[in-house]
Amino acid sequence: MKITVIGAGYVGLVTGVSLATDGRHEVTFVEKSPDRVNELRRGRMPIEEPGLADAFAASEGRIQVVASLDQVESPDLVFVCVATPIGEAGESDLTQITGALEDLQAFPTLDVSVRSTLPPGFSARLPAMSGRADGARFSTNPEFLRQGAAMADFAKPSRIVVGRFPETSAEHLALVEQAYRHLEGPRLTVSVSAAELIKNSANAFLALKLSFVNEIAALSESYGVEIDEVLEGISLDPRIGSAYMRPGLGFGGSCLPKELQVIDVAGRRQGLAMHVARAAAQVNLEQQDRFAHRVLAELPDAGARVGLLGLSFKADTDDLRGSPAIHVARRLVQAGHTVIGFDPAVRPGRAEEAVPGITVVDTAEAVFDDADAVVVATEWPEFGRLDLAGLAPRTRRALIFDGRGLVHPETAATAGFAYRGIGRPSRDPVPTLT
Repeated sequence: MKITVIGAGYVGLVTGVSLATDGRHEVTFVEKSPDRVNELRRGRMPIEEPGLADAFAASEGRIQVVASLDQVESPDLVFVCVATPIGEAGESDLTQITGALEDLQAFPTLDVSVRSTLPPGFSARLPAMSGRADGARFSTNPEFLRQGAAMADFAKPSRIVVGRFPETSAEHLALVEQAYRHLEGPRLTVSVSAAELIKNSANAFLALKLSFVNEIAALSESYGVEIDEVLEGISLDPRIGSAYMRPGLGFGGSCLPKELQVIDVAGRRQGLAMHVARAAAQVNLEQQDRFAHRVLAELPDAGARVGLLGLSFKADTDDLRGSPAIHVARRLVQAGHTVIGFDPAVRPGRAEEAVPGITVVDTAEAVFDDADAVVVATEWPEFGRLDLAGLAPRTRRALIFDGRGLVHPETAATAGFAYRGIGRPSRDPVPTLT
């Protein structure tokens, strides 16, 4: 097939590169950003995603990058993969999807499937907005990709959901199936409205699990209980399971917080109070504030030096959107402290734009130098393998706040650190025998 992907962002790149890697499809990206077009033509990935750069390089000859739709020659299928972020009012910013649909008005005979995340009630307007009289050649195809594991998720999907309009033709659905024919996974064809709710509700439910676990972690701390023991007992119930049951300083990114807001707004439009979604979002914000307050409570009023291990919202990505690490860094800087940060994926300058006043260093070890406290803020595995015994003497005060459960409390204490975790009792450093 000749497949066109509108939008070379996170979803678009993973989708297009994965389809090209199959070897049976030719993929053309349509990207309006001149800088991104130039980067991709040089083979450079504008996002950090394991396996993406290698797959892009391996697909040379089957991938093109252009700046507009009129440069594309007769595609069999068009996937729309532009961003729909949350705007200032808490509703989805549909500027990019509206622009893509307006561009499609000049090509009314193309078959189109929208993978962008859409708020409930919006999909019904897609055919008309793209200049089509009906939805015969139109569908939606929400993505279920985890940042940091997106290439693997595409290759082995948990499900492939297609939203169809009443008029969507069998021929169009066959084209979408042909694009995914090489993939194994459950297929589900539903109404476009159901597809919207499947996507939004799935992420909102995952966010709910994380918020619940963080509340139980706080309760465990107050009773001197190890949260790991509690979660082990809970997750043995097959109705609950162990996925998304790890406590932390809060969740971020462009998906989970967004879906909670989308569900809340969609409910209010129908006169429904979405208490659970709203509470999950509130718990997440309070969890980040609570963690930041714990750090600040053990620092002087101002002038401390704090090392921050991690800047992205999760490991294996460079995405700073909604990052709890950035939230904590801002609180520390606002309180008059110096923040020294490190992240293995975040490019120079991006953290400084997000947190004016932060200093970013080149190694994880450098954040310990003269630090009054060190915060583990992102779950990069290498942070759990640091030589804490060798790093303790480099600090001004050996105090570590583990916001991701990467450091074993006894390991930290034996290395000479005072340990503060989430859902775990605090540990004082083990005295050195002389």
